[in-house]
Amino acid sequence: MTTDEVGMMTDHDTALARLKTKKAQIQYALEHMPRGCTVEDVRRWLYKHGQQPPGRPYAAPIVNDWRARNGVTDTGGHVLLTPELIAEMDEADGNEPAGTKAGSTGPAADPAPAEASKPAGAKGFYAVAALSIGVSVDTSWRFFELRLGITDTVERVILFSVMEAALIACGWAMRGGVRRDGRPGPARLVAWALTAFAAFAALSLSGPVAGTARVLLGPVLGLVMLHLALGIEIRAARQRTTTWARVGRELRERLLSLLGLGNDHRDALARTRDRAALRAAKLALASRWTPWRKARLRKALHISHVAHDPAQRDRMLRELGVLQHADKLADTTQPAPW
Repeated sequence: MTTDEVGMMTDHDTALARLKTKKAQIQYALEHMPRGCTVEDVRRWLYKHGQQPPGRPYAAPIVNDWRARNGVTDTGGHVLLTPELIAEMDEADGNEPAGTKAGSTGPAADPAPAEASKPAGAKGFYAVAALSIGVSVDTSWRFFELRLGITDTVERVILFSVMEAALIACGWAMRGGVRRDGRPGPARLVAWALTAFAAFAALSLSGPVAGTARVLLGPVLGLVMLHLALGIEIRAARQRTTTWARVGRELRERLLSLLGLGNDHRDALARTRDRAALRAAKLALASRWTPWRKARLRKALHISHVAHDPAQRDRMLRELGVLQHADKLADTTQPAPW
């Protein structure tokens, strides 16, 4: 070991000794280790630098949270770091006790995985989803008889079971998609479309009040329980990369920008004063027939704080100048862009 490496190890030992919590030590280790390291790598590194490594059940959530916040998405630049892959990496490293390399002795790796393979209460969610099909079956049975006029028992059984069988098939496909790549796939869209048809049937059969109860306790409840059982929303929170997720984020940002709440590092007071300064500039140029113009102008000037803030006053005057000479913008001569 070179002199530089010895000095670096001493610096790490000193820095770790100053940290008061295990969480802070784990975060320090992650900041000074190669990206994509596993939970067991962190525990070995801490043991190597004279610290008692925390158990894997305690360290795993901290490591995974740090990865998510710092955008660690792959182990080598090509492999997607899914929760299943993280668990497999940690299990592979967990077969060897931490600190046993180079003849050292250390605590054995805990058998607990880095992350639960399925959400807590998954079996209960599956059970409720299966029971909710009964409400949907009753709605379909009555709808085909009272609204479609199908009274033959065999014919009704064959026809009304189509939607329930389709919902079960969609649930199975979603389960396979989540286990394969963490996403439910197009089956979720089909399931929600079937739920919309079930809502139409229930409202047509029982009216708005009883029909809403049939829908909420039937296909909607079943689909929500299936989402919870599969952990779809938990996994999607880590990988919001679908087209609809991007559309949702864009619409949210546009709405916030429209309301003046865009993320531009201003606090609420600064936003209020900036809007008041712009309002004051507009009222100053407004016609004298504008309702309560003087009172509104005085109020805007007071809120904008221009009497005590030179920067805010300069901002208001620049806004006034732009609005006052807006008609001269077209007369401005610009050089050719090519």
